[in-house]
Amino acid sequence: MFRSTPFVVALFVAFFSGEANAGCEKDTDCKGDRICEAGSCVNPPAATPTPTESTTASDGDKATETEATEATEATDATEATEASSDSKADPEPTVTDPKDWWKEASRTAEAPVLQAIFDEMPRPMRKKGNAKLVYQRAVPVVVSDIHNTTTRWGGKKQIGVHFLGISKIHTTTTLDPINAETAGIPYCPVNCARITDIKTEGDLLSLLYDGPIKDWAGNVGDNAAGYIRQVGKQFKTTCSLPVLFNHAPKNSWLDPEKVQEVKDRTVAELKRYCGMDASN
Repeated sequence: MFRSTPFVVALFVAFFSGEANAGCEKDTDCKGDRICEAGSCVNPPAATPTPTESTTASDGDKATETEATEATEATDATEATEASSDSKADPEPTVTDPKDWWKEASRTAEAPVLQAIFDEMPRPMRKKGNAKLVYQRAVPVVVSDIHNTTTRWGGKKQIGVHFLGISKIHTTTTLDPINAETAGIPYCPVNCARITDIKTEGDLLSLLYDGPIKDWAGNVGDNAAGYIRQVGKQFKTTCSLPVLFNHAPKNSWLDPEKVQEVKDRTVAELKRYCGMDASN
């Protein structure tokens, strides 16, 4: 009887040991909290910390990114608004010495400033029901060197002198946009050494010189020299051009105050460039 006791004990141990290491196919085959891994029931790994802190940090990062994006968008919008405002603002007068009016640097600096003033000329419009019809208008084109655009200016008395030029837009017969390359546009020379006065009369901007244009313009043709085809000695000393050519029908409307403002600013800028008294 005592000989069989070890056998019984061994069988009992083997039974419970086999149960502890019993094979499994899924977690439910194991007892307690154990899980099935590689066909055997094993204790589960230690629990990982809750992701509360990392989640919070992630949310914080997202919030920071959102705020940064909003700030960037706000800055971009502000810069765009400021840029738009700057583009609409009046061009700042270029600081040039009047005695250097004929030099390339002065002419190059003056041309875009004067052109910006002409470009502010309003467009004619007409209301039709709830719609607003806006029509074309033409304004003068300013070139920094009239020599590059039309017949060479300057006779024996003006050797080597170059001039700022303003186009006489009324000679253009089409509605095509006018630019410095458009053929057949005569220009009024801004010859500050010869100009005695600059003024507007009606729709015309007039440059008055100290004598006939041909005396110092050499062999430049009458049309290119700025003569108005009218009888009278005074017309040979004046180059006139319209500051606006209106392509709109007669029943359209054009802000007269805005038109006059452009004319006044044009005269003031030309007199500043030539070093003339703006009060004259």
